Amino acid sequence: MASFNTVLSRTQDEATQNLLGGTIDAPPLPPLPQPHSAGTLQNGALMPSAPLEATATFSSTQDATSRLLGLSERPEETKRSRGDDAQREKTELQATCFRLVLNGEIESAEMGSGGHGPLMCIFSMQHGPDWTLISGVPDGITQLACASVPASSFVTSWRGGLAEVVWSFPLGMVYKSTSPFGWPRIVLTVYGTDMCNRRVVKGYGSVHVPCQPGKHTRTIRLYCPLSSSPLTRLLGALFGNPAQLVDPRILAGTDGREVIRVQSGGKVRVHFDVMLKDTSSFNYAF
Repeated sequence: MASFNTVLSRTQDEATQNLLGGTIDAPPLPPLPQPHSAGTLQNGALMPSAPLEATATFSSTQDATSRLLGLSERPEETKRSRGDDAQREKTELQATCFRLVLNGEIESAEMGSGGHGPLMCIFSMQHGPDWTLISGVPDGITQLACASVPASSFVTSWRGGLAEVVWSFPLGMVYKSTSPFGWPRIVLTVYGTDMCNRRVVKGYGSVHVPCQPGKHTRTIRLYCPLSSSPLTRLLGALFGNPAQLVDPRILAGTDGREVIRVQSGGKVRVHFDVMLKDTSSFNYAF
């Protein structure tokens, strides 16, 4: 085996000749000894393992390739981190407001013996300044409907003189807000006919939309305003112009209601299907 100095001198001579453009005839150099890691002993001979340089070079090449391709993490960890980032971004985008999804129907009304003839209902949704309607129609009017059983029959007299009028008018709205102040409420106005078949107001009513998710049924008590004097009340009945509110939306507030004299006038049953979204982001628990 050639010594290290001999190998080094031959290597330097060959490099010098290559730089000067010439070549020299020299025997091939023996391979340099490679450092080996500890091997295993088999049949009395030491079997070397893989070279450390090759292993280190392969590992560094793989790390550089992974960093270049952006795959420094494991695929599972990368997928999990991307999913967490997407969920965080989605939460941040939807945390600017919470939503109220309202579905349901105005089912029926019971007006008593004075509710003979066809009836119809006008509804209006009222809410505070922080609420915004995203989709749906907040105002509407139902169809004309009559009671299936006359008010003078034995069935209505056994039930206390109440004849049920069925509308089953659907409701569907979506609201968004940042505050529960001014929670939406529905205002109803029921119109009927008098003895001369003239269209008159039979009652007003209002109720808040339920604030808990799920299916709810609310019975709205109706009432009618009374005239200030018996003479005005008699004239209103004769000419088909009884006392009524100029703006029924006043029922959604409290201003001016303390001076109104009213009398009861039946009830309306309404079904609500309520769904809330993103309320936990504002620390609201319903």
